[in-house]
Amino acid sequence: MNSSKSVNTKRLDPFFNPRRIAIVGASERGMYPAGVLRNLLDGGYGGDIYPVNPGRETVFGIPCYSDLSQTPEPAELAILVVPRYAVLPTLRQCLVVGVPAALIISAGFAEADEEGRRLQAEMARLLKASDNALAVIGPNCAGLANIPGRVIATRLPAPPKPGPISFISQSGALMMALYGLFADRHLGLSYLLSLGNQVDVSLSDSLAYVSGDRETTAIGAFIEGVRDGRAFVDSARQALLAGKPLVVVKVGRTEIGQQAALTHTAALTGSDRVFDALGHQFGIVRVDDVGELVDTLQIMAAVGSKLSGRGHVALVTQSGGLGSLTADLCQLAGLKLPPLSDHLERQLRCLPHILDFGALGNPADVRGAAVIGPATGQTLAPFLADPDTDVVLLLLAKSAVREQDAATASAIIAAARQSEKPLIVVWVGQRRSSGAMDWPEGHRLLVEAGISLFEQPGNAVRALARTMAYWRFRSRWLADPEVPDVYR
Repeated sequence: MNSSKSVNTKRLDPFFNPRRIAIVGASERGMYPAGVLRNLLDGGYGGDIYPVNPGRETVFGIPCYSDLSQTPEPAELAILVVPRYAVLPTLRQCLVVGVPAALIISAGFAEADEEGRRLQAEMARLLKASDNALAVIGPNCAGLANIPGRVIATRLPAPPKPGPISFISQSGALMMALYGLFADRHLGLSYLLSLGNQVDVSLSDSLAYVSGDRETTAIGAFIEGVRDGRAFVDSARQALLAGKPLVVVKVGRTEIGQQAALTHTAALTGSDRVFDALGHQFGIVRVDDVGELVDTLQIMAAVGSKLSGRGHVALVTQSGGLGSLTADLCQLAGLKLPPLSDHLERQLRCLPHILDFGALGNPADVRGAAVIGPATGQTLAPFLADPDTDVVLLLLAKSAVREQDAATASAIIAAARQSEKPLIVVWVGQRRSSGAMDWPEGHRLLVEAGISLFEQPGNAVRALARTMAYWRFRSRWLADPEVPDVYR
C-alpha cells in the first residue's frame, strides 16, 4: 500500500487543545473582542484565559494584562482581535515569549487591498524565518472550535453539541451558517475551523489533522482554492486510509466564481478539471451546494461503514405514489432494490395490520395502518432483521403534527435501537400545525435519537447513493491502491 507523505499535525494541537489561551484585544464590547471570550466562558473551557489589552484592568471580571509578556505563564494559543497594524508586532511578541500558535481573526490583509497584501507578505516572511516556531491560522478567519473539548473560540449561532462530523471552511460566514444547519438537524460536531487567508496553516494541514481525530467519522469542507496540490493529495489519501469520508463543496467552476473566490479570501481556485480528477482518484465526494453537503454528511455520520456491503435497499411505504417516485430515484442513482425474499414476505403476512392486496414488492406498500403508532415498529422489525437487506428506507406521506405521529416516531426509534442496520426516514407532509413555529414532536424525537430524517426522497436517495459509492470505492482502493480507479 502507498504510504502518504507525513504532515506535522502536532503543530495544530495548541489550536484545538490549549491549556492557556490569551485573547489579544479582548474587550467587553465588540463582536469578536467580547464574543470569543464570552463563548470560551459559556462553553465551559477548563484552561486559563488571559485577556490582553493595555487599556483595561479586567474583562468580564478576569484580570487583564498589558501584553503577552505579562501573563502568569506563556499562552499556548493567542487569539488576535486587533487592528491589522497591530498583528505583526503581536506575532513577534509570540515568538519572543514562546507562544506556539496564533489564531488571527483580524481582517484587512491580502483579501483587502495593496497595503493588506504587503502586510500579509511580511507576515509570511516572519513565519518562514521563525522555522515553524509559531503556527498561524488566518488572518481574516472566523475562529475555530473543539466542541467535545469545550474550546469554543468562535461565534456559534446555537449551543455547541458534540458529534462525529468535522467541518473546515475557507469562508468564515459559511462556517457559522453551516454550523446552524447542522444544529437544526441535531447533528453534533467535533472540530470546526475557519481558515481565512491561510498564510501558514493550510486546508491540507487541517484535513490531515481532523483525519486523525477519533471523534470524527465524516469530514465536510467548503473550498475556494487549493494552492498546495501535493499536500492536498496527501491529506485526501490520509482521510481515505482512515475511513473518514471527505465531502466537499468547491467553488470556481466558472470564471465568475473563480474571481469571487480570489477577492474573498485571496484563494487561487486552480483547475476545476484537475480537482475533479483528484477527487476521482482519492474518493473525495463532491457535491454542488451546502444543502447536499449537509444531507450527505448526515448519512455518512449516521450509518458510516455499515453501508460497505452489497448496498441492497428496502423501501417501506404507506404511499404507492411516494414508493414509485423513490424507486425511480433509486434506479437513477444506481441503488439496488432487490425483490423481497420469500421468508421476509411470509413474516410480513403474519402481521395483522398488513393488508393482503397481492404480493409485496420492493417498494413494499404496507398501507397506512402498518405505520401508525406501535404497529410501525412491528412492520420495520422484519426488514431490519432481514439478512438480504443492507439499509431500510422508510417513506411516510402524511401529516407529522398529530399526537399519533409522535407515537409513530417513538416506535421507529425503538425498532432502530434493536438493530445495527441503517434506517433512514423520509417524512413528506405537514410539519407545523396552524400558527406553530416549532418542529412537530415526531420529527424532534427522530432527530434527537440520531435517526436520519429527510423531507424529500430525492435528497435522501442522492445522499445514500454517494455514501454507498464512497465505501465501495474505498474497498476497491484498499485492495489495490496502485491501480487508478474512478470514484462512482
